[in-house]
Amino acid sequence: MKRIDKLFEAVIITLFVDCLTSAPSCSIYDPFRIQPDDNKYQIGAAFPLHDEDCVKLRAEAVQDIVAVQWALTHWNQNSKTGNLKTSLYAGDTCSKPKEAISQTLKFLYSLGFYEPDECSTGNQNFRQLLGLFLPSDAPSARAVASVLQTTPLPLLAYSYAVADELTQMNVSNFATTAPTLTVFIDAFIRLMKNLNSDLIAIVVRAEDEKLINRLLIRLRQKNIFISELIDPESPNFEQIIRNSDSQIIFTLLSKKEVRKLLAGKSFGIDKTWIVAELDKDTQQSERETSEFTINSDVQIIYLRQQQRDLPQFKNYFLRLLKNNHKSYSLLSSFMQQMCNCTISSENSDNDCSEIDIQTMALNYKQTSTAESIIKAVYAFTAVASRLEKKPVALSLCAKPSPECTELIMTELQSLIYEFDTNDPAELVGTTLHFYWESNTTLMSNGIVIEGIEMIDNEQLGLMEVKIMEYETGIKPRFAMITPQSKKIHSTCAPYHSYCGQCDFTANIDQKRFYLPSPRPHHLYIIGLFDFHGGRTCQSYRNSDISLPLAFFYTLTTFSQRYPQISLLRNLDIGTVLVDSCSSGRKAVEAVLLAENHCFTIEQGGQNITIVPGSVFGYASALSGRVGGALKGLFVSGDSLLVSLDADHDSSLDAISAIPSRKKEILALLKLLKKFSWEYISIVISDQDDSSMVTYRQFEKLAVENGICIAEVKAVNGEEVDPTTTANVTILFTSASDAATYFTAKLRREFLHPHVHIVNGDAHDFHLHDPSNVARFVGTLSLQPKDVIYDEFRTWLENITPLSLPEKWYWEYVENRWQCALSEANRNFYEGKMCTGDELLDLPSLGRMTKSGYFVRGLERFLFTLDAVYKRLCPEQVGVCDEFYVKGREQISKILKKAQIEHNFVVYEFMPDEQGSYAYQSIGNYSDKSGFKFSESYKYFGALDHISDESSQPKITSRCISPSCRCFLDVNSMRVPSSVIDEAGILAGSYIHRVPTNDAFQQFQFPSILDRLTAGQWRLQTWNYALAAIITVMLIGALGVLFLAIVKLYFRVIKGNQSLGLSLLVGVIVLYTTGYVFVFESTDIVCRLRIVLHPLGYAFCFGVMIAKATQLKNAESLGFSDAFHISYWNYWLLMLFIMGVQIALSSKWLTEDFASMVVLDGGHPRIVCKYSNDEFLLSQGYVIILLLLALCLNSTNKNIKRNHKETKWLFISSLSCAILWIIWMTVYVFIPPPYKDTVVVLELLLCASVLLGFIFGPKIYIMLSYEPVVVEVRPQNVMKDFVFDNDLFEKEENSKRISSPSNSLESRKSQTHSTCSVVNCKNASACTRADFSDDDQIPIFRTVMRKKNHLGRSHSADRQKSFSGIVRQKTTPSKMLRSDEKKKDDDKVEQHRVHQIR
Repeated sequence: MKRIDKLFEAVIITLFVDCLTSAPSCSIYDPFRIQPDDNKYQIGAAFPLHDEDCVKLRAEAVQDIVAVQWALTHWNQNSKTGNLKTSLYAGDTCSKPKEAISQTLKFLYSLGFYEPDECSTGNQNFRQLLGLFLPSDAPSARAVASVLQTTPLPLLAYSYAVADELTQMNVSNFATTAPTLTVFIDAFIRLMKNLNSDLIAIVVRAEDEKLINRLLIRLRQKNIFISELIDPESPNFEQIIRNSDSQIIFTLLSKKEVRKLLAGKSFGIDKTWIVAELDKDTQQSERETSEFTINSDVQIIYLRQQQRDLPQFKNYFLRLLKNNHKSYSLLSSFMQQMCNCTISSENSDNDCSEIDIQTMALNYKQTSTAESIIKAVYAFTAVASRLEKKPVALSLCAKPSPECTELIMTELQSLIYEFDTNDPAELVGTTLHFYWESNTTLMSNGIVIEGIEMIDNEQLGLMEVKIMEYETGIKPRFAMITPQSKKIHSTCAPYHSYCGQCDFTANIDQKRFYLPSPRPHHLYIIGLFDFHGGRTCQSYRNSDISLPLAFFYTLTTFSQRYPQISLLRNLDIGTVLVDSCSSGRKAVEAVLLAENHCFTIEQGGQNITIVPGSVFGYASALSGRVGGALKGLFVSGDSLLVSLDADHDSSLDAISAIPSRKKEILALLKLLKKFSWEYISIVISDQDDSSMVTYRQFEKLAVENGICIAEVKAVNGEEVDPTTTANVTILFTSASDAATYFTAKLRREFLHPHVHIVNGDAHDFHLHDPSNVARFVGTLSLQPKDVIYDEFRTWLENITPLSLPEKWYWEYVENRWQCALSEANRNFYEGKMCTGDELLDLPSLGRMTKSGYFVRGLERFLFTLDAVYKRLCPEQVGVCDEFYVKGREQISKILKKAQIEHNFVVYEFMPDEQGSYAYQSIGNYSDKSGFKFSESYKYFGALDHISDESSQPKITSRCISPSCRCFLDVNSMRVPSSVIDEAGILAGSYIHRVPTNDAFQQFQFPSILDRLTAGQWRLQTWNYALAAIITVMLIGALGVLFLAIVKLYFRVIKGNQSLGLSLLVGVIVLYTTGYVFVFESTDIVCRLRIVLHPLGYAFCFGVMIAKATQLKNAESLGFSDAFHISYWNYWLLMLFIMGVQIALSSKWLTEDFASMVVLDGGHPRIVCKYSNDEFLLSQGYVIILLLLALCLNSTNKNIKRNHKETKWLFISSLSCAILWIIWMTVYVFIPPPYKDTVVVLELLLCASVLLGFIFGPKIYIMLSYEPVVVEVRPQNVMKDFVFDNDLFEKEENSKRISSPSNSLESRKSQTHSTCSVVNCKNASACTRADFSDDDQIPIFRTVMRKKNHLGRSHSADRQKSFSGIVRQKTTPSKMLRSDEKKKDDDKVEQHRVHQIR
């Protein structure tokens, strides 16, 4: 070791002498070598020894050079590598990129690198170049790498800044022993995974754009989510950190910047800072822990590169500096700079010569690149050792070349070097190898990133505790202990925009979306209101402003109004108000947007992104057709709707606290009955949808309850006919239309007693025309019970635009008071500005019935949400994952069980004590207890005064025929064109009509043609295959039917074939039914599915039952003449079977709607209304028919008649039974998307079974056999003919003794008399002109013969003849009657062939 130290001193002396021999202005750039005399390999390098002023030394560069020389000396003195001595060529760059390029080119020129091959001498001794060390400063390294991009040389970096810079440049032939940004990020990611965390906020300077992009890409690849990117210069930086959802704050800032950020600030005790120290050499002056003070509540973890302590190198370096600092100016400068001392000839208290090595050691700090550059030296020298063993490599690397560079990089990639006792002692036992960190960068192993937690110990003060290590390699090593200060956990809650949910953000109309609290929230509830109207949402709509105010008030004050029960603790619920613009289409689109797309609301200088799934409920104040269009979306259980719907449809996921409309109508009918008002007139608003819906339901129930409607008047603007024939008029109108009607009635001055009853919004008619209210005292009103809170009414009385700075409310105030609240609207109101203290005109809002029940419905939803939240998230520290997954379903189940009180109040409009007019309660109604009146109804006469009690008239209104008639034409009313949503039609929306409870209109979905050409069925490729198979099989079945008809037409097939053809038609129906299960659902398709499927099978199995019965009867009766069963009996059986099935299917033919709209993954689609169980239940009758057919055919299977048709019927029944068991079992367990496919497959299989087994044999006979007329004589044997067949009819004049399932045919020709063997009773009836009476009388009949059995000699004759008679020997004893058998038993006659010309 002493020998090595002496050699070090000699080399260093030579080095620094060479550096200082020239003039100071130029000598600093002179290159120098650290080499033995007989070196074989060289490494080039450019070191930034000085700053750009070329005066101040850079201590880390001096250490790096000495570290290289120290490593080379160890290598060169190693006995194993003595013949592989390596030197270093270096030069000072003064931290200037230009000089770095100059020094590099000088070195390469000295090697003859740029000398032409033709000019090089063959015997010149080139030192083999292993590669270049890049400068440790990034600008110089970038410049050198740029110049050498076209020069294939191995480049190696040993500092973070250079390694990261060249990684971004994608420089080829590059390796590094220093970490890159990716290494730090990977270490941080492993730390996050170990902490079970995936959410961070990043503090980074805005100008570091490239760094941010690289960081974000890498983190997102590893599913680490970023809640915020925060600039440290933000004015509200502390508040942003405190409000962040992330508990982990990650930053790449320096220690100095972090210390500045944390000083004197409080970010909350739940925040943990993780700081990545990327380049430690730039933070040397900030390292001292004692100077770094932090708040004890702040938890900080540093990620930095671990430094391996090199004590031998330290001892040598300090000894060298102590012994030689007076002799050489470079060492003198370094000594003065490190120890802050002076060098002078005179004795001084601060003389550098007086400083001992122990004192110098206190000022010594090992550079962070020392270990990296030592490993870099060994990387090249170890490659030289490997090249030495390959003769081919030595020849390639005699001079730098692309082939040599590629070879060196290959050797680096496969290098595994183990440090032993001949190497630096600190590295003994370690290994060095490289792996591809990126496509162009080789990274060395053994780079350790350590995690240091700062602990504020009460006794020891601030301490550094290592909690983590991450070591690079092909398989990175990670080790960690639990942080000591507190538990760290930061997870990304589902349905947040920054949690990987928003790959795409939809554009929205920012004018229609309002976010009262512009910041991210855990959950959102969206309220839908009609603020504006018109096709472009341009006109302000004077809707009930109390409804959005009720929504805002309930959600913002809910927890505060019930402090005693701690509601929604740590649950942050945001409210979003959406303007539906009085359009059902826009309302539906808003819900679909929230369920399927991310969208951003820009408000209050914030961009708040709402993610699908974060909206936990909807509140709709929409009514009529707009509200009806919205209801159809809430049927899947994914979301819940709080509405003002009085229909209370249990099939919808919607709740409403308002009493049932039906209950209200029944109460109104009971009120009419109580006062004997059974003959009434009706006034309706043809522009008010909700009033029309109420009237339609009233109209239906009135007829059932004996109330006669005399007439129906419609209010259309100012045009109204106030004349009525009944004494009682009920107004189903809006408040303004009711006022219009009363005004028109006043002009007629009717003096006869008359009672007016107002319903719904017509209750507030007096607010629209207060000048004439005195004339209508005594008007009755039936309304739901008033449930509005007093505190809500008080809040409404006190709000002003200044206390409620919401844009939607300001628009209402501006429109109401015709003044501007903002400078932007000043010109619109001709310069008139509001004061900001404008109060609501509360009396003008009327009774606010809907607002009161809207508040109750919202509260019911929030109470249920709180109960489910406490059940699923018992810790109540925020939204848990289980709440997101199960919360909606449980909330919906609870709310559907909630009971609604149906209480109503009867009001009478009369004078009050102050001399004005107002409603007073005279009674109430409950669906349980009925009417209870506190005061009797008092009629006010035409002169607006009440009669005394004795003269109080009793007004009745009844219809006495024939002086009156009732208005019963339910369909006479039509919806005016103004009711139709023309905006939705013209905008080309895919939703043109949505089914509602409005009886006046039937909405239409896209046409069947549209669904066939552009429907969702095309998304499943197997549907194309199924449709093609169905088409092929259907064409085949139609072909069989056509063949049978042709054969019947040419009388090849004879007899009654109606059952067989009917079964063939049934098979065609089954094939056709397959189409309706392939294409997507529509209302018609749904009806066809549940009707055609059982109907087709019932028809087929019914025919099979009829045929089985027919064959059984034929077998039982035989050829007896005594019994005869008409064919109509089998058709009556068929009609009965089909009648039962038609009756069962009629339910779905009479349903109003067989389909409904649901959300599938957030997208609306039409599905059939019936459930899977109902579909299977509809097949019950078919199953009974199938079992009956199987039973009958199993008993008939041995009957030989009709070509053993019973056997094929039995096989068909058995096959269908097996298929039905299989498909019904599969249908129950298979997921819903594939159920229709299962039905199509069973239709194809079962129809094909029937077609193949039943009609296959018949087709074979028709195509393979032909009919011929034969002469049959007793005791002759007939061969190759088919006797039993049902394809030919019997002679017209023959008797039918049984069902013609096995009929035979005989035919009379013009010259021959024929009769069937079975039916001939006496021989005299069968005579021929060519035979004498003494001859044997022949018997003729038609039989089937294979087409290829007649020889070619007969073909010509047969072509010429019309028909032929073939004579063969036969013994038809079994076919002859007993009296004919006795004659000619032993005679054998020769048959002759006769042709009928």
